Amino acid sequence: AGEVVERPSSVVKELVENSLDAGATLVKISLKEGKRGVLTVRDNGRGMDKATLKAATDKGFSGKGSEGLGLYELSQGAIRDGGSLHVSSKEGKGTLVRLKARDWTEGDIAGTLVALIDDNSDVMFKGRAGRRRIKLDTRDIKRGMDGAQVQAPKTLAAIKKFVKENFR
Repeated sequence: AGEVVERPSSVVKELVENSLDAGATLVKISLKEGKRGVLTVRDNGRGMDKATLKAATDKGFSGKGSEGLGLYELSQGAIRDGGSLHVSSKEGKGTLVRLKARDWTEGDIAGTLVALIDDNSDVMFKGRAGRRRIKLDTRDIKRGMDGAQVQAPKTLAAIKKFVKENFR
């Protein structure tokens, strides 16, 4: 199996960073681990026009001028390992990326989520590993914080502990 398929936490990081770079204020992540793993990342960012969407999975394409994982590498890794990549996007509405793969292990999803959380956008994470299910929504956390910042070290440590304890 290729690294992309073995470590969905790195894929989550890349896709959420893309969403935030596209101005998303809400990123919804769904991750199902196991022999038939599925990762879905949906955002409300600026989306892509048809030409950009068509080129998004081409080798060497980058909407940011960077050399991250890129949708091409994700697509090739998924196909090589018996999975698939689907990308849909509407300009002004956001983007959806669905990656299917085999035999996924989550890596450090707790650390990845904590690294991506900020006070300017919200992340909703739903995870399933075997019979274990978890839901984390920064909107709920922020409502209970009475104006405090979600990026406070104690808050991030509590979030990381919650995810580690409930998603293994």
